[in-house]
Amino acid sequence: MDLHEIEEKPLSQPSTDRVPVYSNLKNHKPQATPKDRLRLVGRFILDLVLINATFILAYFVRYGLEVGAEILEFNYVPLSDYFGSMVTFSVIFFVVLQFKGFYRLSRTVTFIDELGMIASAAAYAVLAMLVLVFLTRPLSISRLMYLYLFPFSFLLLGVSRYIARRIRHYMLLRGKGVKNLLVVGATDQATRIMQAIVETPTLGFRLTGYIDDETRFSEWIIPLRYRNGNPVPHLGPLNKLRELVEELKIEEVMVALPANMHQTVNEVINLCHELDIQFTLVPDIFELHVNALDLQQLNGVPLIGIKDNRLTGFNYVVKRVIDFSLALVLTLIVVIPMLIIAIAIKIESPGPVIFRQKRVGRNGKLFTFYTFRSMVNNADAKFNELLQYNETGGATFKMVKDPRLTRIGRFIRATSLDELPQIFNILSGQMSFVGPRPGLEREVVKYQEWHYRRLEVTPGLTGLWQVSGRSKLTFDEMVRLDIYYAENWSIALDFKILLRTIPAVLKREGAY
Repeated sequence: MDLHEIEEKPLSQPSTDRVPVYSNLKNHKPQATPKDRLRLVGRFILDLVLINATFILAYFVRYGLEVGAEILEFNYVPLSDYFGSMVTFSVIFFVVLQFKGFYRLSRTVTFIDELGMIASAAAYAVLAMLVLVFLTRPLSISRLMYLYLFPFSFLLLGVSRYIARRIRHYMLLRGKGVKNLLVVGATDQATRIMQAIVETPTLGFRLTGYIDDETRFSEWIIPLRYRNGNPVPHLGPLNKLRELVEELKIEEVMVALPANMHQTVNEVINLCHELDIQFTLVPDIFELHVNALDLQQLNGVPLIGIKDNRLTGFNYVVKRVIDFSLALVLTLIVVIPMLIIAIAIKIESPGPVIFRQKRVGRNGKLFTFYTFRSMVNNADAKFNELLQYNETGGATFKMVKDPRLTRIGRFIRATSLDELPQIFNILSGQMSFVGPRPGLEREVVKYQEWHYRRLEVTPGLTGLWQVSGRSKLTFDEMVRLDIYYAENWSIALDFKILLRTIPAVLKREGAY
């Protein structure tokens, strides 16, 4: 079997990668090659150079540019006197990065995750240096200079990782360093993994197909296809694994079998060890709850519980405070753009500038939803005529070339500027910056029982499904992502989603 018959080489950049799937992966890596070790050593050296450069840059800003306060002659300290501090800072920074696994990250880790590790390591290193300075009390040392270390180290290492990613993506998109991948399991989890791999060529995998003794897909799963339209092949039963690994030169295996197939999973893992190929295990325990596992022990016996990350009680208060503060600041920034959009809408077509609509919020409570009017004034009257052209399926309605859109409306929808008035919904507590999109009453009455779980949290301006394909996803896929968010909420997850929303909006993919 020729791999070139399976899939064409990826030619374009991906949209986004799938957050819930890859945060649950457990890896085995074969022994590193001399080339891999040399590359890792080079990365160690580069990062150490950049960390030391950060210290020198902070020294220049403080003593050369005298940012923060004037440097008097008797307060001037030569750089050589900071040599011990520079070495200490570099060692702490590097050790924290190593402890966080920064140099053992898989290719499924996102740039945002890397930035988070860099920011965390920089914070630890700067805090440690401030504590040391406080304890030793060297009077001639500028404490202010140490505060400059955080933004400079974050910037230098962040830019370094961005450039490295761009180079790696350039090579991967041209077939350099791409791994042949085989998925073991015909399950819903396997489908989501394969879809993410097909849509994201910069992960560096060439999906050869999947194997399993039977099809375990849910009825709502859409048959998976490559980017060229060809179906991803079912390559046979599980007993063909060894044969396929050798025949297709498989370099990595992803195991996504049901949790009750323990023996089969162990056999697959043992075979991967024997053949010295990398495997990735996707746990099927508790499905969407995996990231919320709470590991404890009682008298030496391991216990597995579920962390309560739901948006209730204290978590809800924290999220509400952040939303309100951010909305106040953002209102001052977007007031002029909102005024310009309002004038453009009024000039193009008659009708109100702000479109008001009843939406279903948290716990099924109705609220008035605000958005800039992007359609002609009598758009609702034409809804039933267009219902047959719905392109998402399920309870929601989406249509790529909706004839009701105005010219200004088509632009502000593609750029998501039509949603700016929802800042006032956020200020009033009816919405949040991150959460499931609020549905219409006519949509909610069509929900299946499990769909109602997305109403457990406050609806949001953006959410996981917006950064995971936007309108290209099916309704059931949207709901699954919303449920994942509701059960795995954290400030860090909100931060990642907000950051990923920016490129998703700029690319205008799936927005209409």
